[in-house]
Amino acid sequence: MTSMTVRDAMHVGVVSCDSSISVHEAASMMNETKLRSLVVVDFDCALAGIISESDIVAVQLLNDSGRTWDKITVGEMMTNRVLTVTPDMDLKEAAKIMVDHRIHRVVVAELDDLCNPIGMLSMGDIMRYVELGDEASQRKTPAGEAAMTQQRKVAAKKKPAAKKPATKKPAAKKATAAKAKR
Repeated sequence: MTSMTVRDAMHVGVVSCDSSISVHEAASMMNETKLRSLVVVDFDCALAGIISESDIVAVQLLNDSGRTWDKITVGEMMTNRVLTVTPDMDLKEAAKIMVDHRIHRVVVAELDDLCNPIGMLSMGDIMRYVELGDEASQRKTPAGEAAMTQQRKVAAKKKPAAKKPATKKPAAKKATAAKAKR
């Protein structure tokens, strides 16, 4: 069995934002892209931090300054100590880093280009990859993806048809309406 790497489990691509935007704007971006975090970059596009759903919830619950969340910037609330891993790092090693630092996600970047992240790795990504086992490695090739799609189609055909909901008889409706008038 080959070693599992970060590349095997990570999400490719990164959605980033500037540290000067409002937390409200960041939340909107997360909602639109269906992501749980954004990479934060500074004025020269260097990696400045990360803002997650947890940070945004904290803004809502712990904001005692009286400022609305459209007036608080991402730079004020982000986690500015960002850990990065490389795509070729052993997946177990990356998971250990996350557990040791009590974080849910890390930025994935090439060692010689930390300012340009190529993806994200979350605990959920690791769990999905471990759960899928060999299926995940099959998906890495077009033939593997085609095989997985075929397996999904077969599984869908095996599911029993949903039962149709029982229809109410018109007479029962009239009887109920007559009782309501009394």
